[in-house]
Amino acid sequence: MNQLRLEKIRSLLRQRVLLIPLAFLIFIPLCVVRVPADAVAVRSWRGGGTPALLRSGFALRVPILQRIDRYVGGEIHCEGQAVVSSREGTTVDLPYSAAVRASDQEILTLHRDGGAGGASAALEERVLDLLKKGAARIGTYDLAAGAARAQLTAYLRRDLVERFPSGVRIEIGAAGLSPEVQASFEREAIFSQRRDTGRRVILIGLDGADWDFIDPMIARGELPRLARLKEEGVWSRLRSSRPTLSPLLWTTVATGKSPDRHGINDFLVTDPRTGRRVPINSTFRKVRALWSILTEAGMHSDTIAWWATWPAEEVLGHMISDRVAYSTFPIKAVPGEPDAVHPPEYAATVERLRVREEEITHRRLSRFITIDEAEFLAAAEVARSAPATSAGDGPGAAAAAERIDSINLLRRVLAATGTYRRIALDRLDAEGRPDLLAIYFQGIDEVNHRFAHCAPPRASLCSDRDYRSFRGAVAAFYRYQDEILGEILERDREATVIVMSDHGFSSTDGRPKKIKPFIEGQPGLWHDMRGIFLIGGPGVSSGEIPLVTLYDIAPTILYLLGLPVASDMPGKVLDAALSPDLLERYPAARVPTYEVLVAASGEQGGHPEAASDGQFLAGGAEAEILEQLRSLGYVGGDPGNGGSQADRQAGEGEGVVTGAPAAGAEAAPSTASGPPPGGGLPTLLYYVNLGGVYLSQRKLDEAEDEFRRALGIAPDFPPALAGLALLQEAKGEPERALATLRRLYDADEGDHLATLLKMAALFIGMERPSDGLAYLEGLAPYPENDRYVIGVAMSRGLLMNAAGRPDEAEAAFLDALRTDPTSVIVMQELFALYDAQGRASNLEPMLRSALEQAPESGMHHNWLGLVMRRRGDLAGAEDAFRRTLEVAPDLIGAMANLGSLYMQQRRSAEAVEILGQALEKDRNNIEARTNLIVAHGMEGRLEEARALLDEAEERGHRVPQYHNAMAYALHINGRAEEALQAINRALALDPRQPDALRLRQQIEAARTDALPYR
Repeated sequence: MNQLRLEKIRSLLRQRVLLIPLAFLIFIPLCVVRVPADAVAVRSWRGGGTPALLRSGFALRVPILQRIDRYVGGEIHCEGQAVVSSREGTTVDLPYSAAVRASDQEILTLHRDGGAGGASAALEERVLDLLKKGAARIGTYDLAAGAARAQLTAYLRRDLVERFPSGVRIEIGAAGLSPEVQASFEREAIFSQRRDTGRRVILIGLDGADWDFIDPMIARGELPRLARLKEEGVWSRLRSSRPTLSPLLWTTVATGKSPDRHGINDFLVTDPRTGRRVPINSTFRKVRALWSILTEAGMHSDTIAWWATWPAEEVLGHMISDRVAYSTFPIKAVPGEPDAVHPPEYAATVERLRVREEEITHRRLSRFITIDEAEFLAAAEVARSAPATSAGDGPGAAAAAERIDSINLLRRVLAATGTYRRIALDRLDAEGRPDLLAIYFQGIDEVNHRFAHCAPPRASLCSDRDYRSFRGAVAAFYRYQDEILGEILERDREATVIVMSDHGFSSTDGRPKKIKPFIEGQPGLWHDMRGIFLIGGPGVSSGEIPLVTLYDIAPTILYLLGLPVASDMPGKVLDAALSPDLLERYPAARVPTYEVLVAASGEQGGHPEAASDGQFLAGGAEAEILEQLRSLGYVGGDPGNGGSQADRQAGEGEGVVTGAPAAGAEAAPSTASGPPPGGGLPTLLYYVNLGGVYLSQRKLDEAEDEFRRALGIAPDFPPALAGLALLQEAKGEPERALATLRRLYDADEGDHLATLLKMAALFIGMERPSDGLAYLEGLAPYPENDRYVIGVAMSRGLLMNAAGRPDEAEAAFLDALRTDPTSVIVMQELFALYDAQGRASNLEPMLRSALEQAPESGMHHNWLGLVMRRRGDLAGAEDAFRRTLEVAPDLIGAMANLGSLYMQQRRSAEAVEILGQALEKDRNNIEARTNLIVAHGMEGRLEEARALLDEAEERGHRVPQYHNAMAYALHINGRAEEALQAINRALALDPRQPDALRLRQQIEAARTDALPYR
């Protein structure tokens, strides 16, 4: 028995011995893993423990208790569907896929952060967070239609590339909407909200009209219709947008969208069939305009001469495109070309109403300029024989050719203006008034671009002979335009009328001193960023309202006509201009967008008839249009080629002289923004302008794409180099920005002032002023002109001041001031230098001398006020600040200074009034808001002061000065504990504030004094 048991035991042992190798063979694959040569792996314990990095080769793991995650090529990947909320709070599903290439240590860190999900879970968490934050700033329609896909992708890429510079891939798929949200985009849901307000709107565009020229004429009784409209209705200054190019700005007015959205980004595009640059047209617009929206709503509109409206669209009503009266070419120049008029049968009426150039006689022209009949006939003969004049040989011939150009341009402007005037009156006299009549007059801008330098007071740019002939041209045309306005208003007294300009125009002493307004490529130097806005008629209030923008026009017109306002229009309804009764009776309705109708109907872009190949005009008409643009300085080069020139910007470091494209260069369609929907190829400036729009919106990756596309065509194109340098600075890459500015300096043979100042600013920002001085010394010198001399002196002065060499800085600034005693940028730096040294009063003689030469310079009056305040002459300071606001009503700094002066004199009620006006003009102005908080505190109105601080916080403006001001307001009202909390919040934002630290000491001392005796 025992023997039997023993044998059994031995048998079992033999079986187990045999099973052990078998079990080992089975167990080895579970314990041993291989990491490929091109991968890295992380071994981690389930339920906790410290992960370990594994290199390529074999590694051991404990089955069940440990896991190994491999990352081939060092790449981490995640994908899924993000549930995000739009700016309006609508839930949208966004499919996404993301991959990054990370270092071994980054993989280990991410793996640890991702917990059970590993590095992929950590990446997914970051991507989802970014998607949610990005989507919260985007409208529902843009998310749903995919319009924001590139923007979101760029937003994610920018964040991830900072951590994973080796490689990032992002893909965002088509968004998903709930059936309820999808239904809100349908035509029925949008237009079912329309209400019959019983109103009609007349929109009159006066390109280039400016209050600085209008107001003195109103005071002299020369513009009675504008005067009455301003007195009885609502008026404001209008803030334009850069670049100040008419096609961009007037399309923004008509669509409520920015140029990157509406697609009109230049005067010209390239016809892919011929390679010729041709005027941009309506087929390149990518979004709905007001007349398109009204047609969809079953409402009638008549649109006359609006920019980029050829070929005329099929609307309910009439479309008389901007091509009708550029010159005397027929409406239908070539069989098969789209008409310039809709409906086609109205073309015969337009032809009958047309004012031809030969109808502008010497007698009619004499109302505007003073020339004898012989010179008039000689100019007319030139116009008949050759559309473009030659400068000839020598300065005398050039001056003669310039006069002929000016005379003939004025004839064309008067013919075009007369044509569109007749058409507008014909439509107003017709049976059945349209819901919207929109008419655009370009004449004020055109006349300014030829004659503004000859308007009084006499400027050196205008010769004696030209001054005698042309001095009254601008004022005379304003009077003519005022008469036309009166005729239109008389025809329909029941309509609500909006009169506006897209930008202003420099006049009197604010004019450029060295460049005529029609010099090619530089007309923007004469543009002012403030235009005019007027609204009158039924439903309108009265008085001045805060600053209006181009984006506010379309929403306001939609509201007046009873249509809902689209949330993807960045502007607002101008409630302040409308009567309370109207606003109460018709609360504004909102819809996500009108663009969904485009997607739903399968149409391309904003033009109902947009064709795949775009539309281009016949050669004769095209040449006339290009010659018109050339004569105004908007485009340069051979008119046949239409070489586009940049819109020159003055005084803000944005201006550069443009250059022509490289020889033989071909424009290529942009893959960032896509080519225009009409099929034409963008010009260089199309890319540059679009890049500038993206840059202003902080869409840095998209902006860089556009600038580099322009440079790919013309590597030394100055506007593209200037834009790229600004972009690189915005990205925090000063060395790259300097290298780009060096290319710009070497390539640009014109104005170097902005380039030199930007170079100096970059070196100062890097705290390397001595290197900056050496760098500037190494630049190749250019032939001296005033702005170049000022640029060299100013940049040296700025760098010397930053290097702690104030005496040398002062000498450099004074050198610059001797070149131009009225220069604002020079006096700005000189004032700061003297004021810091307690010597501001030394500037008084220089300021008074400058004001003798430029009495309308608001900044010089403002500095004079500051000087007088520094030396205790408060009455003199008040007079200077008031004079500042007479000549420069929008100078908010002067308003803030005047308000501060009132507070110093304990005139807190007056301070509240003037500072409130300043803040209404610019809600983001720090100085005005800060002073107003204190002024309210002086009045004991702490709730109003607190509301100003809360409003700023809601806008995302966490500014220490606001908390300092609130602390002081509380302090002077005996609220020591709350004041201490406010000052501590200010110091938390910026601990290095000497004034705030002193205020905290005062508050603490006051609190201690207030404590009961213990």
